[in-house]
Amino acid sequence: MSVSTYNSITAVLGLGVVIALVVMVVSLIAMIVRWRSPKRRTHVVRLLGSLAAIVGLIGTQQALLWLVFIPSLGREQMAKFQAAREASLAESSLVRVGDAAPSFTLTTDEGRPFSLPDDKRVTLINFFATWCGPCQLELPHLERIWKANQSQAHFQMLIIGREETTETVQTYRAKYGYTFPMAADPDRSVFARFARESIPRTLVVSPDGQIVYSQAGFNEADLEELEKVLREQLAQLP
Repeated sequence: MSVSTYNSITAVLGLGVVIALVVMVVSLIAMIVRWRSPKRRTHVVRLLGSLAAIVGLIGTQQALLWLVFIPSLGREQMAKFQAAREASLAESSLVRVGDAAPSFTLTTDEGRPFSLPDDKRVTLINFFATWCGPCQLELPHLERIWKANQSQAHFQMLIIGREETTETVQTYRAKYGYTFPMAADPDRSVFARFARESIPRTLVVSPDGQIVYSQAGFNEADLEELEKVLREQLAQLP
C-alpha cells in the first residue's frame, strides 16, 4: 500500500469519526433535554450507534496501520535496502557469481599452505579485518559453519585478514578462540583480485573454480542462503 493511498483512506476514516462524534454530542444533548420524553430512546440509540461507529472507525484505522500499511512499508524499505546492497556489491566487486575465482596461494597463521582453486573441494573464503565491526558480528557464525563442515573431506575454508599481519591474526584468533583456518593479506594482494573495497566479504567457490556465492557486508538473513549454497555444492560431490 502506498503512502498516498493510506493517507486517503485514513482521511475518509477520520472524517467519519468527526461526523460520528458530532452525532454523538448532538444525541447526548437531545437525550438530556428530552429525558422525560418518549423520544429519549431514539436519542439513546443514536448516541450508542455513533459511539460504536467511532470505535469501529478508529479500530479500522489501527488495523489498516498495523496489518497493512506498516508491513507494506517494511517490504518496500527492505526491497530498497536489498537493491542498494546489490548495487554496492556490483560496484565494489571485481568478480561475480558465475565467474572463475582468481587463483592465489597463502600460508595460514599455523604455517599450512592454502591454494585456490582446489579441484577437489568446495571453498568458503571470507575477508575481514580486526577493526571491522560487522566482521565481529559475522565471524561467530562462520565459526559455527566451520565446526559443522570441517570433517568433510570436500570442504575447505579460509578467513583472510585484509591488511593484517600474521601476528595480528594470531592474536585475534587467540582472543576469540576461533578454530577455523586464518591467514594474513598485509598488502591486499589477494583481496585486490576479488574486490576494490568493502568487508566483510564472503565467497563460495565450487570445485571447478567457479564462484557460486558472493556477498559483502553482514546481514544475518544472508546466512541461510550461504548455508544453502554450501549444502547444494557438497551434495554434488561423492
